[in-house]
Amino acid sequence: MKNPRVYVLYTGGTIGMQDRPLQPMTADEFHHVLLQFPSFRSHSLTIQSLNSESFEIEFELEQAVHPPIDSSSMVPHQWIEIASLILRNYEAYDGFVVLHGTDTMAWTSSALSYLLQGLSKPVILTGSQIPIVETRSDAFRNLITAMYLAAKSKIPEVGLFFNVHLMRGNRAVKVSTNAFNGFESPNFPPLAVAGIDVEVDRELVLPPPLDSDSLEHLENRQALIQKLQNIEKRLAEFSVVALQLFPGISASMTEAFMEFRQPPVKGVILEAFGAGNAPSGPEFLQKLTEANARGVTIMDNTQCLMGTVNIDAYHSASGLKAAGVVSAYDLTPEATMTKLIYWIGQGLEQAEVKQRMQIPLHGDLTPPRTESLS
Repeated sequence: MKNPRVYVLYTGGTIGMQDRPLQPMTADEFHHVLLQFPSFRSHSLTIQSLNSESFEIEFELEQAVHPPIDSSSMVPHQWIEIASLILRNYEAYDGFVVLHGTDTMAWTSSALSYLLQGLSKPVILTGSQIPIVETRSDAFRNLITAMYLAAKSKIPEVGLFFNVHLMRGNRAVKVSTNAFNGFESPNFPPLAVAGIDVEVDRELVLPPPLDSDSLEHLENRQALIQKLQNIEKRLAEFSVVALQLFPGISASMTEAFMEFRQPPVKGVILEAFGAGNAPSGPEFLQKLTEANARGVTIMDNTQCLMGTVNIDAYHSASGLKAAGVVSAYDLTPEATMTKLIYWIGQGLEQAEVKQRMQIPLHGDLTPPRTESLS
């Protein structure tokens, strides 16, 4: 039986850092470190289970970002570069691992879940809180399990694996700067849990794409690469920004935040209070109304880690709805931003962007059954 093959894309991040202050090593240097571990050989990883059975994963390690970076420097163009590398190498591998810094990993995992339409193989992002060269690092366990999931799980999704949980990529958020369980999926259960055995909850996993849409077909991959190139060209034409509300925020602050930007703002994530509530002052709401009239898509998110926006629950949110703001439901802020970039980047009109933002895409949100998506 042929050994599974995994394509490992290295971007930098804490997992591949060394020296003081920490800075990312190159992919070649990272590969050299891996060879110090007995399970690794030049292009293979041997995984031994408790029942003494073992199997090999063949892998290739490639640097996806030049030079490698701290993930705080990641930009949308690089999401497209990573997606394009996966597409160009899609046929040769059973799964893909993206090694990434933790600070913006949730943005990249969300973005890839939207950019890789028709995905039929696992794409697993992981990293670590401590560099792999350190004695107490969590890097080795995260890397090994991510490679195992990419090789064996057959999950047709973008996932984020950290500590013991595989989370849907567009549902994950970073919750700790120093705990090994640095990520959580507040509004959706993990797809898999890695204990002594790796247990995948198949009922939660998305079904594979229709054959007509699948990236198994070369023509679909070629069409998607062209689509990504078109999105990349449009990235310089618009901005998507996040505005966190706070007690005392004024209309002039809101105006300055949304109007005086180059490239012009086309999407706003309004990080509101509680279930999506906001100040009800007429001047504040007027600035949102004016932005909506200019074609800006404004999403009502919550600052809370768990729960969903209900724009109809409180009178204080009714003004947002009248101003043209639409509910993000339980989308994470990271998923909201990357989804806005994905739809606006395709040149869609505001009305269509609003509609598509409220429709689940790759399991990213749970709209209330009683509400209309219009």
